[in-house]
Amino acid sequence: MAAIISAVVTGVTWCFCTATASLLSSCCGNDKPSSIPPSATSGRKRSVFLLFVAVGIAFAFQYGLAPYIINDVPIDNFITDQWTDGCMQYATEALRERCAGNNGAYRAIGSATFFFVLAGLASLCKPSANREAWPAKYVLFIFLVGATIVIPNEPVFSDIYLQIAR
Repeated sequence: MAAIISAVVTGVTWCFCTATASLLSSCCGNDKPSSIPPSATSGRKRSVFLLFVAVGIAFAFQYGLAPYIINDVPIDNFITDQWTDGCMQYATEALRERCAGNNGAYRAIGSATFFFVLAGLASLCKPSANREAWPAKYVLFIFLVGATIVIPNEPVFSDIYLQIAR
């Protein structure tokens, strides 16, 4: 009986993974060969999707992770120190939570800004770069967001990026 259940679970998992891979391939694969010049809309859907991911991560950082770090983490460690850097000057816990949340949103959107600056420079050097390697670009973006978790709020996000974003 266990062998039948295992076979069914393996079959369902294979079907799910194959369907997911097919969907990602159709969304993220190249739409034209590199020998054809890019159009004005090349990579637009993928770029917009990446912006939606960035906004989703910004909301998760601002309204999920930052309040958790301020209110629920009983210990101080390296990550909490980075997220609360510059926020402990505020008198109330609500203001400290808002400060950490805003800086959390700056982390995700700052990563998106840096990513799109790099993508623009890559497209300037190679015009067909905007329609190639989107799965790798999504992974690069997630790594950029992950790297910002360990960067302190001050001076990078509170002082520098805030002024650039305005």
